[in-house]
Parts: sequence; C-alpha cells; structure tokens
Amino acid sequence: MISKTRTLWVGCAVFLPLVVIATVAVEAVPHVRGLAFVPQLRYARMTPACAISGVGAAFLYRFLQEHTSRPRWALTACLSLVAFLVLMLMRIAGPSGLAGAAAPPVLGIASALALLVPRLSERPRRRIGTVATVIFGVLAMVGVVVALASERATSPGPDGMAFDVPRRLLDADHEFVDLPSGARVHYFDVGTGDTLLFLHGNPAWSFQWRDLIAGLRGSFRCVALDYPGFGLSSAPPGYGFTPREQSHMLEEFVDRLGLHDVTLVMQDWGGPIGLGLAGRRPELVHRVILGNTWAWPTSTSEPRGKFSKIAGGSIGEFVQMNFNGFAWAALKQGVVRKLPADVAEVYLRPFRPLERRGVAAFYPGQITAASDYLAEVEAGLGRIRDRRALIFWGMRDPGFPRVDLERFEAAFPNHETIELPDSNHFFFEDAASRMLDEIGIFATARR
Repeated sequence: MISKTRTLWVGCAVFLPLVVIATVAVEAVPHVRGLAFVPQLRYARMTPACAISGVGAAFLYRFLQEHTSRPRWALTACLSLVAFLVLMLMRIAGPSGLAGAAAPPVLGIASALALLVPRLSERPRRRIGTVATVIFGVLAMVGVVVALASERATSPGPDGMAFDVPRRLLDADHEFVDLPSGARVHYFDVGTGDTLLFLHGNPAWSFQWRDLIAGLRGSFRCVALDYPGFGLSSAPPGYGFTPREQSHMLEEFVDRLGLHDVTLVMQDWGGPIGLGLAGRRPELVHRVILGNTWAWPTSTSEPRGKFSKIAGGSIGEFVQMNFNGFAWAALKQGVVRKLPADVAEVYLRPFRPLERRGVAAFYPGQITAASDYLAEVEAGLGRIRDRRALIFWGMRDPGFPRVDLERFEAAFPNHETIELPDSNHFFFEDAASRMLDEIGIFATARR
C-alpha cells in the first residue's frame, strides 16, 4: 500500500498528461473554428478539472487496493461510471451541444486515468520525474491564471453598451442602425464633406481609425462601422460571419445610410469586404484608399496561406479562445511603435468576452477557405479600374509582401503609392501624420 504522500504525487504526475489529452480532444472534435468553440471546455476550466480528476483517481485507486482484489478493473469501472454520469449531467443541464463536444475529452481523461494511475502507483518515483512534474505543473497553473486574466470583464458603457470608448481617444458619438437582414451595426459618423468610409480588418474594429477620423473630420464626412461580430455590432440568428456575408451587410449599410460617391478606406479584411461591394455596385465608389490588404485567392503554399492554416486551425483557435492570444499578438506584432496602454486596452475590449472572441479565430482560416468569394472580388476589380487609388503599404508586414502591392498598382493604373518603410500591418498606427497629409491632398483632387 502506497502512502498518502505518494498517492498525492501520483495524482499530480498524471495531471499533466490529462491536460494534454483534454486539450487535444477538445480541438479534435470537428467544428467551425472559433465560432463553434464550446467555452465550457476552455483551458481555464479543463485544467483545474484535470487536476481534481488526477488526485481523486489516485486516492480512489488507493482505496480500491485496500478493499478489492482487482483494483485496476474496479478503477476502470468507477471511472467509466463517473464519465457516463458527467456526460448525462451535461446533456440534461448544460447548453445544447455541450455533451457531444465534451464526450472526447471526458472519455479520454477517464481512459488515461485508468491506464496511468495504476502504473504510476506501482512504479518507483524518480527525482527527475518529480522535478519535471513540479515545473510543468506550475506552468500549467500559470496558464490558468493568464487565461482567467484575459477574461477580465470591462465596465459597461452608456445606454447598455458592452463597453465604452473614452472620449479622449475617440471624440465621437456611438451610432447604431438596424439593417433589413437583422444585423445591428455600430458606427461612427462625424464631419461634413465628401464621404470617407473606413473598413477595418481582423482582429480589430472601427476604433483602429480613430487618429485618421480625428484628423480628417474637419474636411470630410468620416463613417467607420463594425462588422457584425466585431466591435459593438451584433449579428442576426444564423449569420455565418463569412467575408461574403460581411460585404453584403456593408451594402445594406451603405444603402440604409444613403451613402454615395464614397471613398473606401480599407486595410486587411476591409479590402475584400469593401472591394466586393465596389465590384457589385461600382456606381457607389468614387475613389479608393487601401493598404496591406488583398483581393484575390491565396494559395496554401504562400506565406499568407500557411498562416491561414496555422492561425485558422486548432493552434490558432486554442490561443485565441483560451487566452485572447491572437488578438493580443496581432496588435503587438503589427505595430512598430509601442501603443499606449489605454489604447491597447480599448483595441482588445471587444474580444474579451468568450462569446465574442471566436470571430478573431475564425477569420484567419477564411483567407484560404473563402477562395470562391475572393475570386469574385478579383473579377470585379475591372469594374472600378478607372477609379483613382491611393495605396499605403507598410513594408514591414510579412503577411502582405510587395507582390500584393504590385497587383494593386496594376489593378488601378491611376494610382499613387506611398511606401511606409517603418510601418507594419497596422500602418495607420505608425504613420498617421503622413497619411493625413496624403489623404487630404488626394481626396481634394489637388494631386
């Protein structure tokens, strides 16, 4: 019979394999990445559950050794019964789909416990194993703390909004419009003059354009919206959040506000979404301003396609859904200068709630998954080929190399290109002053 101390060590030692098994099992279940992730199975919950299961199974096995002649078989039977009861409870009391998504990790944990607990109980403890158990156990629990910190709630905003945007960062009133499709779209609409329609990327929202809006509102009407699922906008039931749907939503938005002769200002996913609209309704678009974006299918052999497979797969989903890590890393790596802490905090606010952060994990996969739509966008470029274009390009962005810039220069013969050698993906954060000067000249047709 092993001592209580040894039993506790067995429970701690088996905890680490359980975390790995549970994590892999959760991600292995086929689902729409990000959008169909089950938050009840996130790392911050599964890891403590694995720790409790490991220690509990170790002491259960110790008890069975004292009271049965076949403790291994008895342990397997007990664990199978517990797994069955847990899944039944999830099915009865949990949300729809929870039991089905939880079955692989729950059964995987039960199987691993039935196999590992007896083996570790009978195997002599080694010093290197003890040290490794302590180190990795501490790291796993630190991960839980980080995951919980990423879920920190923000203070609600006025009029029932999920959060507020400090006036000192963006001095504009929040506007909302209900579209015929059922989407409720949040937007900013300030200034008078020719209309600049700002279209954001991922992981971001209309807040990204705050410096340009502040500098241009004296001469132009600046309209910046959040796509459903981003920022403060909400989607109707059954909405798929695909770029095609977002582009058609944008068309609804433009028609609802009666916008015309607009200058599209686009970055990242704003390009495919906005240029899709331009190809369908070229009469609405007067000029285009774009940067670090694309408008054509991407092969999985290209760097951007490889990124799509990784960030849009199980790894990207795990990082984003459990730690809000993709949104955080994209912001940190995509800006050359150091953003003020309050600015970075507001950038990330829409992605803090578990039910809102999945869209950021969904969109990387769409780079390759939405090839049919992107082919349509590319085909529609010919309908706005005669429009004047101002192209900004952050040259330190590995996701959008010079070849993409050259394709846009060919698509818009009447263009001017402003290369920004010291800017990255969020080039408007690194070169706002330069952009304000160039846009002012370009949009007033003095060039």
